[in-house]
Parts: sequence; C-alpha cells; structure tokens
Amino acid sequence: MNGDTAMTLPITGPITGPITGLPATGLSAPGRLRMTPARVLTLVIGVPLVLALIGWTGFGVVTEFSQASFPVSYAIPVNHGQLVASIADGNLTARPGPGNTGRLTGNVQYTLIRPAMSASTTASGTTIGVNCHIQVGNCGLNATLLVPGHTSVTLSTGGGDMTVSGTGGNVSLSSAGGDVALSQVPGSASVSTGGGDLTASILAGRLTFQTEGGDVSADTLTAPYLYADSGGGDVSLVFTRPPGYLDIMSDGGNVTVVLPHGSPAYDVVTTTDGGNLATGVPTSSSASDKITINSGGGDISVTEAS
Repeated sequence: MNGDTAMTLPITGPITGPITGLPATGLSAPGRLRMTPARVLTLVIGVPLVLALIGWTGFGVVTEFSQASFPVSYAIPVNHGQLVASIADGNLTARPGPGNTGRLTGNVQYTLIRPAMSASTTASGTTIGVNCHIQVGNCGLNATLLVPGHTSVTLSTGGGDMTVSGTGGNVSLSSAGGDVALSQVPGSASVSTGGGDLTASILAGRLTFQTEGGDVSADTLTAPYLYADSGGGDVSLVFTRPPGYLDIMSDGGNVTVVLPHGSPAYDVVTTTDGGNLATGVPTSSSASDKITINSGGGDISVTEAS
C-alpha cells in the first residue's frame, strides 16, 4: 500500500530453490590460467635452467669442502750427465741438490676423487703422470726437483708454471702454456712456452726463447748469442756484456734492447712494419756483431745503458 513501510519476513523453513532478487556483487569464480605459447616456452627453458643452477651451486659447495692432497716422492736418474723429466700436469721448481740422482718431491692436490699417479723411466727419460678423474676444482702436482751438480736438465710440463734456478749445466725447458722463469744458469738455455710469459736473468750461454704470445723479459745477460720469438708479446732484454748476435721477432709486440755503455758498433737491421724506431748505439754495416729485429708492427728501441 502507498505510504506503508515494506517488511521483510525471516526465512524459517528450508531453502528448496535458488534465491532470487539478491544484489549482484560483480565477483566471478576464478578460472584456470590460460597456457599461451610464451608461457609454455618460459617453462620449457626456465625450469631446466633453474634446476641446473641449483645443482651446480650445490656441487660447488661440495667441492669447496672436498679438497685434499697427498705427498709424492720419486727418484729421477741421471744418465751421462743428463736428467730428463716430464710432468703431465702441474707446477715445477728445479734447483741444485746433493748426490748423483735427482729427487722429485711434492704434493698432489685434488677434489673429491683421489687421482691415480704413474711413474715410468726409459732410456729417453722419466715421465710422471697425474690422472685426474674429474676436471672440476684443483687437480695437479706442485713439485720441487733437486738436480745434482754439473747436470744438464731437460724438463717439460703439460701446462703448469716452471721455475729453474742455479742448475749447473745446459737447460732445455718446455711448458704447454704456463709461465717459465730461469736464472743463474751458466750453460746454454732453450726455453719455450705455449702462451705463458718468460722471465730470465743472469744467463751466460747461448739462448733461445720462444713463446706463443707471452712476453719475454730478461736482464743481466752476458750471453754471446740470443734468438727470441714472442709470437706477439713484448720483448725486453738488458745485457751487461755486448752480445755478438741477436735475432728477435715479435708479431706485433714492442722490442726493447739495452746494451752496455760504450758498446762497439753493431750491424743493426730492423723491420717495424709501422712501429716507431729508436736507435742509440753506434752502427756500421761492416760490424761483426749483428742485431736483427722484426717487430711486426710494434715499436723498436735499441739503446745503451746510462
């Protein structure tokens, strides 16, 4: 009726049908997420990457706390005044030692699985092998070789660093990629490295230096003959006695040669291929002492010590 107030009666019985007349709220039941091609691609790529990252991180933690080492010792024979040794993988330091037989001692570092060691001696020399079962973490030999007096040495490593000092005979050193340092050797020296740097000092014999891109740096030299090929690295040589013959090649690196003050005239032949040239020594095409330098594009400097 007009003017009367509408009354709502309570529901007292069971509801047997749908309730009508209720106000709409604008809410709807959530639907299933639609898998678009982009979402599928993200799952296909992302899930394996995340799982791999988790696994690798966990493995890294395990290897960090699973490093160990054990000692080794080997006798290295000397035949006719010559000691020849090869190490498959590791760093090597050689210095003078007592007796008539060489002695190699050191520690083998490894991660998780202990590597197998091998040692064999033939007429051509002694080979020390390190068989690393997994190429993760540290695995290799850090060794010191004691060389008897008046013994020439031929040493090689599969890529580790090498340091040789004070041995009494000729030296031949080869590293597949590590740095090589040589000092205080009276005899001839031949050194090659497959990419590492070469440093030398206090050498008096015939010298041959080769690197495949590493720098060559030598000082306090009294050698009469030197051949150096850096493969692209810089070459720096300081002589305290005038050399009779120098032949230096650097495929792009700079070459610096410092000769003693008051040196005689040299027959100097240089090729810079674009680099700068500075010559501060007496020169003569008829001189008996020869200096030949090819920098392949780097600068060349030949001067006297002040």
